[in-house]
Amino acid sequence: MHSASIFRKLISLRALVAAALVAGASSAACADELVGWAHPAVQGAFARDPGHGINKYEIAVNFNTPIQYGNPEGWLFRLQAEANLGFWDSRSGTNRQNLTEFGLTPIFRVEKRGAYFVPYLEAGVGLRLLTHTSTSDQHNFSTAFQFGDMVGLGVGFGKNAATEVGFRFQHISNAGIKEPNPGTNLYTGYVRYRF
Repeated sequence: MHSASIFRKLISLRALVAAALVAGASSAACADELVGWAHPAVQGAFARDPGHGINKYEIAVNFNTPIQYGNPEGWLFRLQAEANLGFWDSRSGTNRQNLTEFGLTPIFRVEKRGAYFVPYLEAGVGLRLLTHTSTSDQHNFSTAFQFGDMVGLGVGFGKNAATEVGFRFQHISNAGIKEPNPGTNLYTGYVRYRF
């Protein structure tokens, strides 16, 4: 590839990045919303895995990163970041063992803004670290390192849609790194408030 061609591509890339930054800045100025790292949300959740008899209690901190695209008064795509701490209460099996989960997940989200209620869809794949590798003799993960993928939906409401209520389906497993790998399917309801 010639250096002139590379130079033209770099100029085009810089122009595209500058246009995106200007569009993002003007989008944030047009909408009365809580965007960016300075406005964290606190989340409380309850999840259930009926197949393995697990209840999970979770708290999390969620951020709307500055990365977003679309109309802040219409359809908006954004990237969020979420850190969570979960307590797993094992309720079935022999030699039951509770465990603690630490997680970090980037979340891709699409929402429809412009009204009092803001419906949204979300999806993400993150990392999990568990304090134990099993919840019972019948439910052994093999590894403390796990992946957590999820899809969900919810609705924001109130001033700036700062309060959200949502539902997620989450699958946690080690992606076949080591066997056995039974995985865990969690059905999660949550409430979130953004400051």
